[in-house]
Amino acid sequence: MKALFLKALIGSVLIAGISYAEDFKPNGSLGVTQTFYGNSGKYKTESSHPSAVLNYNFTKAWSLSLQWDRVWNMYNYTNGENEQDNSFSGPKATLSNNHGVLGNTKIKWSSSLMVENEAEFNNSNQTYILAQTAFDFLEYIPKGEYIQATQFAFSPMYVYGWSTKGASGHVNTGVLSLLTNWQLPANFTFKFNTYLFREWYEGSFEISSSNQSYKTANYFMILAWLEYSKELYKVNEQTSLVFNFAGGFDPYISSNRKAAGWDPFISGNQMYEWLNPTVSSGDYKSTYALFALPQLEVVYNYSQDLSLSVFAQVKYSNQVWGNTEKDWKLQPQGGIGITYNF
Repeated sequence: MKALFLKALIGSVLIAGISYAEDFKPNGSLGVTQTFYGNSGKYKTESSHPSAVLNYNFTKAWSLSLQWDRVWNMYNYTNGENEQDNSFSGPKATLSNNHGVLGNTKIKWSSSLMVENEAEFNNSNQTYILAQTAFDFLEYIPKGEYIQATQFAFSPMYVYGWSTKGASGHVNTGVLSLLTNWQLPANFTFKFNTYLFREWYEGSFEISSSNQSYKTANYFMILAWLEYSKELYKVNEQTSLVFNFAGGFDPYISSNRKAAGWDPFISGNQMYEWLNPTVSSGDYKSTYALFALPQLEVVYNYSQDLSLSVFAQVKYSNQVWGNTEKDWKLQPQGGIGITYNF
């Protein structure tokens, strides 16, 4: 079955490549970013986050993304009070296809298949497969004078995860999501995504309350953030100072189970920021992470294909979530990035 799938996939790629050979040139980008995080007040959150992303469009319809993220503490984590264990490694690969419009409609159809491995370096390792398809109704959304949609897609998703190291178990997740992006006045953009999903647990993936464990759970999640970007000063033709901002819910999530012990994969996969609140005071019955992240960035375009950036930013967010949300702290952040387009 696996060999048959690979043959079909290779055949589709070759056919697509022949069809678009005359007017398409494969292209892509390679980006590397190194981010450093400081402490959040009394909370020990100091950590380092290198990230590498390779995007390659090998036909007009097919693209491949390879990404690796590594996060580690910049201190000796002892599981003491007000400490956050950031030990994490997450390589993933995503194959995407743009199917074009659906039949005689204006609905844009796309699909993707992602495989990710998550290691927390505590004798725990999980692998996830995320299959997603999206139907974008953007062309049917009226365009206002001040507000215009740039995405309005219904996207079913399916996630299968299993333990590849440590206690055995697996999880199935069925998701129905609405993915929207909006262009606002004064160069503001707004993302508002909603997710309804149900999970079925087995073994190490089960969630528990004080007196019982659950085989299933239902969730409702919102991811919503406002973004802004403006060039403040142009030093020369190659160098500029830019102000960026992002802020909002990351995420708001509620569940029919007052239980803890498991973070839904889809939450971490879709959220904006890399670091969760430091302390989980309970469960996902009804909770949220709320953040604001202003940034100053110096961008240097060495050539048309190569650019460098240095940035400094500060995150303001709640460090406790679960039964309550509290301890709003500032966390200094900074880093450097390089992007090569080919």
